[in-house]
Amino acid sequence: MIVSTIASHSSLQILLGAKKEGFKTRLYVSPKRKPFYSSLPVVDELLVTDNMSAILDDDGIVVPHGSFVAYLGLEAIEKAKAKFFGNRRFLKWETTFELQDMALDRAGIPRAEVVEPEEAKPDELYFVRIEGPRGGSGHFIARGSELEERLSTLKEPHRIERFIPGVYLYVHFFYSPILERLELLGVDERVLIADGNARWPVRPLPYTIAGNRAVALRESLLPKLYDYGMAFVGAMRELEPPGVIGPFALHFAYDGSFKAIGIASRIDGGSNADHWYSELYWGERLTMGQRIARELRLLKRRTGLRRR
Repeated sequence: MIVSTIASHSSLQILLGAKKEGFKTRLYVSPKRKPFYSSLPVVDELLVTDNMSAILDDDGIVVPHGSFVAYLGLEAIEKAKAKFFGNRRFLKWETTFELQDMALDRAGIPRAEVVEPEEAKPDELYFVRIEGPRGGSGHFIARGSELEERLSTLKEPHRIERFIPGVYLYVHFFYSPILERLELLGVDERVLIADGNARWPVRPLPYTIAGNRAVALRESLLPKLYDYGMAFVGAMRELEPPGVIGPFALHFAYDGSFKAIGIASRIDGGSNADHWYSELYWGERLTMGQRIARELRLLKRRTGLRRR
């Protein structure tokens, strides 16, 4: 079995995880990125192309990540001949506010308050969020008195949320249909270019994500997050059968209570950080990439047993 993906986002841990679980790997890479990816021994087969849609005809198991929709488009993914890991129809649920809200509301997970422009108060802070998975690009914080001017030049779909002055946590889950088990595998916070405002307060810096830090969350908070994860799995089973298969993430602002600010309907980039919660389930530390490959190995073993 060959595990295939596109050279971007979380491909490194997908490849490494596949190799650790005994699979061959195939990577689709653009010419400008070839020097780096061709240097990696975890890549068994490197396909250099400017057309990433070639992966849609792949004969291995394609593992999607956060760049897939941007590179390929939802319609092409859903119609592809290739075998995808997970429920490929689940990928679209992170792409619009409407779908995210529907999923979170069906699961009963509280969300950040959305504010209409005319409801904004001049002296209060608001977070303007751009629709879709963008790595934070384009997001900004503004006072109500600044919104009209700043929104007048904004062309992308967006919405205004009441700013929550807390910590922002990104929770990584894996649902296994084989084991019928939800695993909470990690929590991260984002390293933003805007973090530099504290050191260089010359001009406002963008909220683009530069990296991720693992968070060892206060243990008393984990059961509540697990409950939210279970509720989300149940909701998606109703909204997009057969529901969640494999990795997803729930994104929260926390100020003493959790308010959802978004979801990731595939492996989340924050799982690239070094998380240890997998040891609670497996007795060893697994990246999300290796957890995906472990599920494939379990499936292969079960299929082999049935054939015999």
